[in-house]
Amino acid sequence: MSVKEIIGKKIREEREKRGFSRERLCGDEEELTVRQLARIELGQSLPSLIKLEYIAQVLDTDLATLLAGESISIPDEYFTMKYQLFKFPTYGDEERLAKKIQMVEDIYEKYFDYLPEEELYMLELVDNTLDYRSTGKTAAAEEVFEDFFKQLFLKKYYTINDLLLISYYALQCQNKDYDRNLLKSLEIKVLEQEISGDEFYNAELLGTLTAIAGVYLDHAEYSHIKRLSDRMHILIAETQIHSAKPAALIYDAKYYLYVEHDVEKARKCYDLVILLAQNFGDPVLEANTLMEREKDSI
Repeated sequence: MSVKEIIGKKIREEREKRGFSRERLCGDEEELTVRQLARIELGQSLPSLIKLEYIAQVLDTDLATLLAGESISIPDEYFTMKYQLFKFPTYGDEERLAKKIQMVEDIYEKYFDYLPEEELYMLELVDNTLDYRSTGKTAAAEEVFEDFFKQLFLKKYYTINDLLLISYYALQCQNKDYDRNLLKSLEIKVLEQEISGDEFYNAELLGTLTAIAGVYLDHAEYSHIKRLSDRMHILIAETQIHSAKPAALIYDAKYYLYVEHDVEKARKCYDLVILLAQNFGDPVLEANTLMEREKDSI
């Protein structure tokens, strides 16, 4: 039996020994859904340490009992590849998108058996997002991940996967009519999120704000952009994730130009993005910015 199967079997045994149904163990499903528990017990996914701790607490047992002598450590090499996925923006460049898509495939091939449910779900979200950026043809986020999507409206604090799902949803809203009340509800919650000690979480929090602002940009609803870019600037200062600065400045430029009609402020934002692109040594970012500024005729 695999590690997943051994741990899943033990969890099911302990649950049934105490007379708990899956629904009773999962409660309001904020920490663990019935579907996730079923996959874990069937040996189809590996639980994270956080989910194991939750299960152990509800069943009034300890982690050692649930682990049944097994280890759920993740290889260090995986985190190196994960860092590259989150830290290097593509700016819509086809070659960069292709490299990231290949990276996800490589991670699946090398580490699938070692990764807990949350990491596999994260990869699925990243894969779907990259695929949509590349082809524009993936299924609706709120349908593919229906259970997880519903949970977004019940939570006060978001995980990195929650943010990834919102980013994926917002990305799809950029190119079609969208439910404004639904997006606004998610936006309010995202704006309330604070940075954490997890650099991947912080990078995705900025990415989610970028994606939501992108909806307003693509639908020419410029008056809604500034509160998002203002929050981005605050988070960038707190996290020192300077790769997100160009996007925030572009959104500032759009707001100044189309809401305040201040061409000079908009031009200064564009000039700063070009300077940043040159300092980053990023010709794709520089070319995209010049193209965008030309479209705005400034």
